[in-house]
Amino acid sequence: MQETLRALRNVDAQILSLDFIESSVRWTQASEQPRYTHAIANPPYRKISADSRERRLVSKLGLATSNLYSAFLACAIAQCVRGAQIVAIVPRSFMNGPYFKSFRYWLLDRVALIHIHLFERRDSAFADDKVLQENVILKMVAGGMQGDVTVSSSTDDRFADLRERRVSFDEIVTPGDDELFIHVPAAHTQRMAVLNGIPLRELGIDVCTGPVVDFRLREHLRQQPQEGSVPLLYATHFNGGFAWPREGRKPNAIDANSQTQSWLMPNGCYVVTRRFTSKEEKRRIVAHMLPADALSANRIGFENHLNVFHRDKRGLPERLAIGLCAYLNSQEVDDYFRTFSGHTQVNATDLRRLKYPSIAQLEALANGQEN
Repeated sequence: MQETLRALRNVDAQILSLDFIESSVRWTQASEQPRYTHAIANPPYRKISADSRERRLVSKLGLATSNLYSAFLACAIAQCVRGAQIVAIVPRSFMNGPYFKSFRYWLLDRVALIHIHLFERRDSAFADDKVLQENVILKMVAGGMQGDVTVSSSTDDRFADLRERRVSFDEIVTPGDDELFIHVPAAHTQRMAVLNGIPLRELGIDVCTGPVVDFRLREHLRQQPQEGSVPLLYATHFNGGFAWPREGRKPNAIDANSQTQSWLMPNGCYVVTRRFTSKEEKRRIVAHMLPADALSANRIGFENHLNVFHRDKRGLPERLAIGLCAYLNSQEVDDYFRTFSGHTQVNATDLRRLKYPSIAQLEALANGQEN
């Protein structure tokens, strides 16, 4: 760093070997606090616990956050004068989900988003970091008036296939959205990815994370089904079509007893999606249907790495399930989901956020699948 700074002409630079979060909070709260006109940030990525020192310090800025990168970015913004320009390269994870809701409110209350650049491939832009989510470059203005936003994208950090366009802020944050999800519309098309429809719960359907956390119930797991056990389903049971039991490292069954009963669900027809998709998957949401007659047990267990669509903790009508599965696997859903999530992770919260066709429309989709 010193060598780089010495090579710059007419630049008076100082390197401070200090704890950035601690010193930032102290300076921000002090009357003689330094104020910066420009900030460039490439903050570290690390989760911080609720009782951590960093979390307590950042709370003095009026923010609760769960990751070091958002804490660093908040500290930088807090030290900037109105009109200061801020550029940061950060993971995209803060743009959606409950863990960063407080940070989104804090951020959008203090800056105007000017430009969002998306690196589309997780395994190209920062291959050395082994990141499992997309990264974005943000350009912001502290205290600025929010207007239209430039969105751009490239496959990787060579920017050889750079694409760019301007969009209204309403395409970035949907008006009236209490969660303040930040969408990144596709830079290569003028078509806005929009899902019209109704909330999932208005269909009488809900989605939950698979109730069985295997390491907490390890003593009740069985490699193969036996008397007194019921099927336990993992994502691997849906690879290449449903098959149970499967040979492999994962258990195929769980004891049905008083200690496991509350984690089991009635046998029936369900739609499931993986909570984690691989880098190679073409779609973020990969949905499968469990037919009602696939298993003979009265109850079944869904492992925690699955999301399960259900109706009052019971199965769905088969035609409805077929249509729902087809809809979730559609290109339209994939396009929309990509605007607000850069994760390999798909949470039940994200699936509830989607809009869905009516029951009649889903059943019509099922007819198309059957034909």
